Amino acid sequence: MRLYFGFGANCHPDMIRAITGHGALSFPATITGFALCIESFQHIAKAAQHILRNHWDESFVSYGIACKPGASVCGRIWLLTNAQREAVKNWEIIGIWSHECTVKATMRIFGAPITITAESEELYGKHVKIVPGENYEPFIVPKEKVLAVATLVRQQRRTEY
Repeated sequence: MRLYFGFGANCHPDMIRAITGHGALSFPATITGFALCIESFQHIAKAAQHILRNHWDESFVSYGIACKPGASVCGRIWLLTNAQREAVKNWEIIGIWSHECTVKATMRIFGAPITITAESEELYGKHVKIVPGENYEPFIVPKEKVLAVATLVRQQRRTEY
C-alpha cells in the first residue's frame, strides 16, 4: 500500500475511481512548502502536449504543485494499492510532465494533527500561475470530460498489457 497526496481533481473520489477503476480510503490533508498553481497548455512540456492532444485542445489547463516555502495546499491522502498508484503515475505522465516528489502532509484524526510522508507529483514547468491552495474548485476543466478521459486512458492501458 502507498500513501498518495492528491490535489486538484485528484482529491475527488470520482477522479480516483476513474483513474484506478476502484475507490480508496482517504483523509483530508494539507501540505506545506508547496503552492497550488495552474499551468496552461502552451507551458506544458512538448512531449506531454503531444499526449494531451489526443483528448484536449490548447484551452486545456491543469493544476500542479510547485515548491514554495511558506505556501500550503489542501487535498487528500489516499491509501492506494501499488497498482492504483501506478495508474495515477500513468495518468499524471510522471517523468514527462511532472516528477514524483515526497511531501509532508498533516491530517487530523479524531481532532489530533498527524504528520505523515506521502508521494505526490511536482510540475517540471516554471511558467505557472500561483493560486490559493485552500478552498479551491477541484475540477479546473469540465468534470464530466476529465472523468471520461481518465476512464478511457485506464481502459486503453489495460488492453495494452
